[in-house]
Amino acid sequence: MKTPTAIPIFKLSNLLIAAFVFFAFQDSKFQLIKSISTSASSVTSDNLGNTYLLNGNVLEKYDAEGNFLKSFTNKNLGSITSVDAGNSLKSLLFYKSFQQIILLDNMFSKSGNDISLDALGYNQVSLACSSHNNGFWIYNQLNSELIRFDQGLQKTQQTGNITQLTGTAIQPDFLTEQYDKIFLNDSTVGILVFDIFGTYNKTIPIRGLHHFQISNDQLIYFKDGKLKSLNMKTQEEGEIALPDTHIIDARTEKEKLYLLKQQRLDIYHVKN
Repeated sequence: MKTPTAIPIFKLSNLLIAAFVFFAFQDSKFQLIKSISTSASSVTSDNLGNTYLLNGNVLEKYDAEGNFLKSFTNKNLGSITSVDAGNSLKSLLFYKSFQQIILLDNMFSKSGNDISLDALGYNQVSLACSSHNNGFWIYNQLNSELIRFDQGLQKTQQTGNITQLTGTAIQPDFLTEQYDKIFLNDSTVGILVFDIFGTYNKTIPIRGLHHFQISNDQLIYFKDGKLKSLNMKTQEEGEIALPDTHIIDARTEKEKLYLLKQQRLDIYHVKN
């Protein structure tokens, strides 16, 4: 097979081989190491490469090799709306229907008391994510505002009405804090970027997304059957042709590639 022409490729992690920067991925670069039977609707991972599969009110945790570790469920709160597991020591589970947040430690035990957003004075929260120093952000639909709380549940930052700030009405569906920035996604508008103090910076005009990853300056996302990237400083774009089809979602962590399909999760090692 002829070697493909070099194209811009983002770094999957600091540990990936340098050749990935120069050549497009080929099927031969991927080694399937585990297939997990699952009906999960979403997959995420933490900074150690542990994998989290969400299926309704059940969250399952697997190690970096795809071995089952723990599961968590709270049937009283119904389905889990979202999971922020970026920090391997603490996962944030958000239950929109009950306006509740549950924090889990790395052993999947509850860490502290459940957080009632109603009790904090907010009953129309649609998004939540972890923040630095054990804080968290919420998106309050009532006045289109991001609000940060510290670990003592004290309000520390807020953006003000984002619709008024940007001149655009939004209906965001994904929220994450990464590298001292907050990213708020609206699939019809793009990704709104704020600094750590909640000051609006810019909107990245990539539409049609519902979630993504941030790795240093790289925005990594799955779209049109490919894993794509955008360097947010240079605006350089890259993409990877994945080693399978009919994929619901794809993400990367360390030297691993995760492909979620209808009835299974395939974990690949990216070979040297």
